[in-house]
Amino acid sequence: MLIIPVRLGLAVAGFTTARLLGVASGQALALFAFGTGIVLFTLQLSRKRRLFWLAVAEAKPLEAPLPVESRLRTTLRAAFPSTIGVTALMVISLVLDPELGAFLAGTLAALGLGAAIFCAELVLWEQSRGRRVLLGPETVYLK
Repeated sequence: MLIIPVRLGLAVAGFTTARLLGVASGQALALFAFGTGIVLFTLQLSRKRRLFWLAVAEAKPLEAPLPVESRLRTTLRAAFPSTIGVTALMVISLVLDPELGAFLAGTLAALGLGAAIFCAELVLWEQSRGRRVLLGPETVYLK
């Protein structure tokens, strides 16, 4: 959940910068929406997403308390490599080709929206079963 505002904030900053660099509002919005749509669609069909739910189905019960990482570390782990990589490409693109920067801002928005959708699904799953999903370094646990 912590990565959602980071990704959406970066997307808004990228879109705004593209506009300030002279991309027409309609063109910037179309490129942003296209980037958002194509990446969000792809995220919903991703293999990683399916593998997570398979891991939840085979999750182990939590026997002992797990150490909890800080919010900063959790956010940084979620940002690497996708958010950091796309942001770097967006910044470079805004300098060289602001239209491409607007498109990449849309891809960051898609990453944020995809995380929000996944978060909502996970919360609904947990509430419907009265369980919590906890992620260890290499294992999924149920509490």
